[in-house]
Amino acid sequence: QKEHAHVHGAGQIGLLAAVALFGVDYFTSFYYATGEMMSALHPYGMENYAYLTAAIIAFGNIVFGALYMYSLGVFNEGGGSYTASMRYLAPTLSLIVAVTLIQDYVLTIVVSALSGADQLLSVLNAYGAHWFWHFIIGASLAAITWFMTIRGRGESAKFTFTMLGVFIMLTVVMAVGLILANVKGVPEIPYEGTLAAVPSLGQALMHLLTASMKGMVALTGLEAMSNGIQFVIDDDFQLVKWGKQHAPRFNWLWNFYSGKSGIGRMVQTSFLFYGGLTTYMLTFFAIRFNVYDGTLGRTLVGNLAYIGFNEIPGGNLLFWVYQLLAVLLLAGASMTAFQDAQATEWRDVSIGEIPEIIVYR
Repeated sequence: QKEHAHVHGAGQIGLLAAVALFGVDYFTSFYYATGEMMSALHPYGMENYAYLTAAIIAFGNIVFGALYMYSLGVFNEGGGSYTASMRYLAPTLSLIVAVTLIQDYVLTIVVSALSGADQLLSVLNAYGAHWFWHFIIGASLAAITWFMTIRGRGESAKFTFTMLGVFIMLTVVMAVGLILANVKGVPEIPYEGTLAAVPSLGQALMHLLTASMKGMVALTGLEAMSNGIQFVIDDDFQLVKWGKQHAPRFNWLWNFYSGKSGIGRMVQTSFLFYGGLTTYMLTFFAIRFNVYDGTLGRTLVGNLAYIGFNEIPGGNLLFWVYQLLAVLLLAGASMTAFQDAQATEWRDVSIGEIPEIIVYR
């Protein structure tokens, strides 16, 4: 709307756009998180421990999500961890936090784009292709999402929100197909190869590095929401307006989700349970059907999508659509990092730390 176009010099967004722009990175962790976890466990015959690691992931999500939801009330002018460390710790530590966040944004773009490349190659049963193809596809996806981001939050939000809607519907269909396959007793995929030797210290550290890197990426949405709250419209979304009018006895809840902080908290609420539930689901079916990243030249999710959709009429077409959707969504997840980088730049310009020219498109 015209009257909102230049509030604080930046376009303001509502709940649905915030979900799309700041939630897409952890929604799309569905495509790589469980695969990464299983890649660290399955080669050593430890896949049954995945239920324990999934529980740790679920607990971590709840802790981080709750902390960010609380802090959003305290730091409701943006800045996230950067502002918190500046206020309560020291400028030097704040600088370290800022550099770490920049690393996080870069990792988000890299991991999301390369995971998109994995999903695209998975459609062609070429998951293990030469690294060159992963790089070319990933770089192309990163370039496309950069271009989408600089066109503005409106177009970026429409693109990612539409994709997320289709993703949720197709994932429900895939889950139904996997349950049917399990009930019908579809046999597991025969495992080819031998168990890996006990990993060296270097291999163990590499697993920790890749796991923490992808874990940071999934957390980016929480930080991006806190950092980008300055771009969220300061108004109650419709459910809160209805609740305040028709269910005043729950005012403690409506007040918690009120205003721009409430919009941010609603986005972060989905983070509390999403990671744990989806990891458990994928873990169960991966062990049940004995499929992991690299099995039959597909990713873990690619294999499960192939099994699940084949239990439904027209399933082969749905499999292709789902995998290509994964490519687009993972590319779109880069937008969270691009948006957060913009928020950081905008804030640093507003407090006079970097030149104004940096915020122009």
